Amino acid sequence: MIQVVTWQRLALALAFWGLFRGEEVRAAGRPNPRAIVDSLRHRAATEAADTSHTQTLNELGFDLAQLGQYAEARSVLRQAQRLSRQLGFATGQVRALSGLGVSYQNEGNFPQARVLLDSAVALGQQLHEQRKLGSALLNRARLCNSQDDYACALESVQAARRFFEARGDWPRTSQTLNGLGSIYSNRGDYPRAVAVLFEAVRLARQHHDAQTEVNALGNIGNVYLKEKEYSQALQTYQLLLPRLDAVPDFRGKPEAYHDLAIVLAHLHRPQAEAYFKKSLAGFEQLKEPADVGQVLGSYANFLLDAGRRAEAVQAYTRALALLQAADDNSSTANVLNGLAQAYQQSGQPALAATHARAALALAQRIHDLPDLQTAATRLAALAKASGDYRRALAYTEQAQAANDSLFSQAKAEQIGRLQGDFQLSQERERRQALAHTSAAQAETLRLRLRQLRGLAAGLTAAALGALVLGWLAWQLRRRNRLVEKQRAELTELNATKDRLFSIIGHDLRAPLHSLHTFVELLSGPPLPPERLRQYTRHLTQTLDQTLVLLENLLGWAVMQLRGASPPRAEILSLAAAVEDAASLLAPTAEAAGLTLRTTLRGDEWVQADPAAVRLVLRNLLSNALKFTPSGGQVTVAAERREGAWQLAVADTGQGLPTPTPRQPLAPQGLPRRAAQGAPGAGLGLVLSRDYVRRSHGELEVASAGPGQGTTFYLLLPAAEGSASPLLRAPDSSPAVTASAA
Repeated sequence: MIQVVTWQRLALALAFWGLFRGEEVRAAGRPNPRAIVDSLRHRAATEAADTSHTQTLNELGFDLAQLGQYAEARSVLRQAQRLSRQLGFATGQVRALSGLGVSYQNEGNFPQARVLLDSAVALGQQLHEQRKLGSALLNRARLCNSQDDYACALESVQAARRFFEARGDWPRTSQTLNGLGSIYSNRGDYPRAVAVLFEAVRLARQHHDAQTEVNALGNIGNVYLKEKEYSQALQTYQLLLPRLDAVPDFRGKPEAYHDLAIVLAHLHRPQAEAYFKKSLAGFEQLKEPADVGQVLGSYANFLLDAGRRAEAVQAYTRALALLQAADDNSSTANVLNGLAQAYQQSGQPALAATHARAALALAQRIHDLPDLQTAATRLAALAKASGDYRRALAYTEQAQAANDSLFSQAKAEQIGRLQGDFQLSQERERRQALAHTSAAQAETLRLRLRQLRGLAAGLTAAALGALVLGWLAWQLRRRNRLVEKQRAELTELNATKDRLFSIIGHDLRAPLHSLHTFVELLSGPPLPPERLRQYTRHLTQTLDQTLVLLENLLGWAVMQLRGASPPRAEILSLAAAVEDAASLLAPTAEAAGLTLRTTLRGDEWVQADPAAVRLVLRNLLSNALKFTPSGGQVTVAAERREGAWQLAVADTGQGLPTPTPRQPLAPQGLPRRAAQGAPGAGLGLVLSRDYVRRSHGELEVASAGPGQGTTFYLLLPAAEGSASPLLRAPDSSPAVTASAA
């Protein structure tokens, strides 16, 4: 696991950098940058104030920024901007603004960098700048990509691509395609990334641009490695290595050796060790300690997987020293986790715990969720092995919190991909509709010509003409019915999309505002402990409800947008399903001071979709806990009714606003109850009802009125032969999960 995390982090660091690699390589081959800066200073002091002088100032500003002298670089670039504006020299203005933006970006001031790069692009478009607009667009794309603003990055790169294609600048077009492929890779759209990168390779070969070809091949290998397509990644890197000799890139070979070694390690090939050593030798020759430390960390993972623990510990220790000296915190946390794993496998729990705690502290400081989860999980296991269950529980909760955060991020990305897929499907349907309309119009014209020819044939063809007209009318009516059906389907899809976006916009905004308010309170004057605990409880409850909403929303979106697949009916133990849901929600009940009790005997077997039943149970229990005040009770019981099992979830909470006799659940017409935290969308009940009906069951509700509690009844078909000893669960007492009031 550590090896995969290391590779993902390395791939993310390299992504999109290949777009600018050619310029950096050319800069690396220039002799003595400080001497060049001194020469440019002398030339700038002696030149007349003309366009050549603005070009000299811009070049001097860029070189100073490369040397890290940002204050002087910005002073020079502002001089170039003012002089270019006085001379009406559009190229100089765009170049100076772009250089100022890059300078602020390299220094970490991203908001100011964004303002300047946006100004450079806007000015270039306004003045029809023909030389530096493309570079300004690429610089803005690089900034947006580094901030995960993929919409801005895609827009900028695609605009740069159109700019270079319109001018026949194919080398820059291929470089732009390389950057576009990196953006798609960062978004997780791997098929589109590979297609764009292969187009970049084709253009680079066609125009003999070896550097861009090498960059694009390296990015293709990175994509295959992210997708765990190790055989294809191996073929790509084997194709890349011979081409590295054609480019003046001293870092290219050791990087490629490192990537190839990781692929070979995944394929369990012994050649991996040789390529790790080649990569180490290359970076040591370049005197790049941070890169040496990263390669050593990957090599140590390989040694640990091979069972060579002593060598792995030596490699980890050396990597740790190099990475700490280079202030590479992310890789340092990963190496600390590797050392903890090595010591744990070697039977040295004290050293393992020491390094795991160091990894945990560093990961918390830099908000590195994967390493935080790994370190907390290992510390929990070590504490449990030593008998310190209280500490083990605390570490387990930290690991679970990190896992929940990673899960939330994955869900958010999944929602984005669903939206993108939906938009793409709409675009395809629109094109198909246009094609069908054009075909229908062409067919109508051909039929009318045929009618005119029939009329011209004379009276002898009148009967045949009547038959043809009747057939045409029938065809038109049939086509009209088809068009109406397609229009109704499109209207339904559009309504589903509107409802999905309405739920996202309405119900996700409130918890996000709560989170923003809580953060503002924390950044202000210190709060009293009791008030801080109160706000923390409220925030935790809001986030829990938001996670439930996201889970329900994704299930509903998949059912609505992709179509519901047939239910996967299986023989399922209701007692086991209820026990799973109760165990999952027991901490919530305990925190709210509620009692959660189940009375199932274990012989309740139904025929239903297991995933659907578990989702419905989680929603019903979660609702019951949410609407029951502290000190109340939630009870789950089962009863056999003819050919079905009836499961009742009853709470002693506030009940419905009006007395409601037992009736089938209709979420849209159900009176709304006021929850203790943020209000929900009611989507959980809608989704539960739909899933139950797909399993040929029914969901009903009853309430005696305000303060009398609410009971939800879940009826599912009983499994055939459920009374047979083969299907009956072992005798057990009723399971009870309770908390202190």
